[in-house]
Amino acid sequence: MKKIIAAIDALQFAPGQVATFKYFAKEAQSPLTVICLDDIVSELTPAGVMYPGGYAYNYEQITAESRAALEFRRDNNLKQLRELYDDGNVEIKVRETAGMPAEKVIEESRFADLLLINNSTSFATLYDTDPPRFVKDLLADAECPVMVLPEVMPAIKQVVFSYNGSYSSMYAIKQFTQLFPGYSDMPVKVVYVAENNNHNIPWEPKLREYMDLHYDTVEYAILNGEPATEFLALLIDRNDCIVTYGAYGRSGVSRFFHRSDADNILRTVNIPVFITHP
Repeated sequence: MKKIIAAIDALQFAPGQVATFKYFAKEAQSPLTVICLDDIVSELTPAGVMYPGGYAYNYEQITAESRAALEFRRDNNLKQLRELYDDGNVEIKVRETAGMPAEKVIEESRFADLLLINNSTSFATLYDTDPPRFVKDLLADAECPVMVLPEVMPAIKQVVFSYNGSYSSMYAIKQFTQLFPGYSDMPVKVVYVAENNNHNIPWEPKLREYMDLHYDTVEYAILNGEPATEFLALLIDRNDCIVTYGAYGRSGVSRFFHRSDADNILRTVNIPVFITHP
């Protein structure tokens, strides 16, 4: 049994997003804890900007009315959320929390095996980055693996493992394998980008031995060029796979996939991206 958590904005979410969370919980043969993040305070922040000077408006009244409207929307969303989960296919727990969204989710991740998050989830009141700062903070600081999900979930036909012989890349492969044993009969592709003119897959016999124990069909591919560019070219037209990467936003030799490279993948491709760091 595993513990899978999913972070969702209590003020706005889509039924398709909920269905995707349920899909991965079912694949992992795990119950699901949905953390509904309530950040009404941030939602109210722009009100003062909208009415500079405030001489013609009662700011306190505007804030009270806005809060009431947001609370009404949140309560309706939570009701809808429970209805969407009330089908018996996956054991669901819904947990409501208020405060700083990223801090709350990172705290929860310490006691979880996997965090699911949509790639567009943001609690910013003004212009945000792509991917949103909230998502990037979770990828850098979460204390469990993170699966970043697209707006529309594709039909998964292959798992693509990025590998360069580093501890972090193999760690990501093992974490994914342990979390999703049901993918053992899914076609797998292990991709290595030749580094330092080394066109041999590092520790290939040991890698093959491990993969053969866990997967029925494994393909190996060696690419040439700059890793981030090659992976993006490989995935740019794909919408039928999951890709794994080891490390995000960490320094030192443990870093395989640089933060800027990961951001480029997340904003460009429309597939689930599994990222973890030791």
